[in-house]
Amino acid sequence: MNNQLKAYCFLVMAMSIAGSAVVAGKFIISDVPIFLAAELGILFSLPFLLFPVLQQYKSIWPSDKKTHMILLAQAVFGVVLYRIFMFWGLKYTSATAAGLVGSTAPVLIVFLAVFVLCEKLSVSRIVGALCVSIGISAMNILPFLEDSAEAANAFMGNSLVMIAVFCEALFSVMSKSHCQPMSALLRTAIVSLYAFICLFPLALYDAYHYDFAQITTLSLLCLAYYGFFVSFLSYVFWFKGVASVPAGIAGLFTGFVPLSSVFFSWLILGEEISQAHWIGLVFVLIGIVYPCTPKHLLRYNPSKYIRKIVLFRAK
Repeated sequence: MNNQLKAYCFLVMAMSIAGSAVVAGKFIISDVPIFLAAELGILFSLPFLLFPVLQQYKSIWPSDKKTHMILLAQAVFGVVLYRIFMFWGLKYTSATAAGLVGSTAPVLIVFLAVFVLCEKLSVSRIVGALCVSIGISAMNILPFLEDSAEAANAFMGNSLVMIAVFCEALFSVMSKSHCQPMSALLRTAIVSLYAFICLFPLALYDAYHYDFAQITTLSLLCLAYYGFFVSFLSYVFWFKGVASVPAGIAGLFTGFVPLSSVFFSWLILGEEISQAHWIGLVFVLIGIVYPCTPKHLLRYNPSKYIRKIVLFRAK
């Protein structure tokens, strides 16, 4: 139970940091091209990752080809494509909207875990996914019905962010793929190194056509934050947490991404949080907490009543 609670804490911290990334990204892309921004974010994290790994993990560097293929796939989907589409989407939509679109991740991960990893889809997870879905509807549909002035840009930006979220969901599910055992720090370092290599040609192209004198101090600070917290700490926390819980449960914690992104968008960027946002956030929280709560702690457990109804209808 203590290990599970610790894993939940790691997942909350990882996803809260990930949510703050949309605010940092909003500042970064105002000065820096997309590919270069994504590469610099990884570059800032590599010293924190590679130095301890090279010092302590020389003897346990994974030698299994399947493991490296899984880590490469995680780097491509969870880092390279995720950041490219997220930064691209942030050029057209607000940080708040990007975070709210990110609330679709828990549902995607739950169903990907079922179809890819063949995990059992329990009633509590279905209830959690439904609550998150209601939250998504409240946060993503209602606000856009109220304001259609920038509907085209918002649709474009949110569609790009949605692709980024799908890549993030694939990354999360692949975290549970069977591969050579390794520490969270080592896995993060290898994934980041592969992502850096994949992005290098595109970043080099951006760098060739970019005037580095345009980078502001704020952008550099945001890149440093992105490198240390988003590219380093959040991944270490994620791998530590996901090692102890099913992918479907871990996926529900990605609901903390919109919670933190909306909060930081309001606090730092001054973006408005509407009533629809609050309603959606409440449902997202319920969808996360309910499947993770031990059933003996719940006085009312709707799962058993839903199961009885299903069995009765089957008869």
